[in-house]
Parts: sequence; C-alpha cells; structure tokens
Amino acid sequence: MAEARPKPMKAAPTIRKVTVKMPKALKGELPTRILADGYNMRQKSKWVVESVQSLLAKRGWEGALLAETVVRPDVQDVFSVPSEVAALINREARRVGMENPSLNANQSTIIRAAINRRLLGFYDPPR
Repeated sequence: MAEARPKPMKAAPTIRKVTVKMPKALKGELPTRILADGYNMRQKSKWVVESVQSLLAKRGWEGALLAETVVRPDVQDVFSVPSEVAALINREARRVGMENPSLNANQSTIIRAAINRRLLGFYDPPR
C-alpha cells in the first residue's frame, strides 16, 4: 500500500519592505485617511498596495507622475509590498523611464503618486 504523502502547503507570497520618500505633510495625513477609509494602522501597507494597483490599472496613469516632479520629499515611510507588486512597480518604472525620462519614475514616485491620487479621490478598488 502506498504511503499517503502530505499535501504541499501553498507558500505565502513573499513580502518586500519598500522605503518611500515623501513630504512630511503627506506622511502626517496618511493615518487620518487610512482610518477614515475603514482600515486600521496595521493595514497601512494594504491600503498603499491597493492604491498602487488602482493607479497602475488606469490607462494613462503616467500623467500622475507629472505632479511628482516638483515634490521635495523630506521624510521616509516603509511599506510591506508583495513581491509581485514590487516587481510590477519596478517594471513600470523602467518602461516609463525609457519612454519619458523627465518623469523620473522610480518606486518612490510611483507609490507616492498612487497615495496622492487616492487622497484626491481618484481610486477604484482593485479587482
């Protein structure tokens, strides 16, 4: 009789810590908005990841990076982002950098743009 093999467990998605440079006012506004949206502070990264997914799902999202060219970040915040989302951000940053280098697309600018767009009300929940 054959031995019953244990079923392999699904591996949890790997998480990457991402540091984002932002203005002090934006960092100060985040907790208020996250709580107002029905999240708790332990879900801050989830709120940010959903913001990024919403932004990148929009056609022509690159226009949101225009406002980021004048931002002078003076503080940092750290978010936990699934590896696949981090890879998507980096892939889009490379693509935009090749198409329009003046936008200075990188992880911080894309995540910051996503946060700003959600704060302004330009947010569609990811599917």
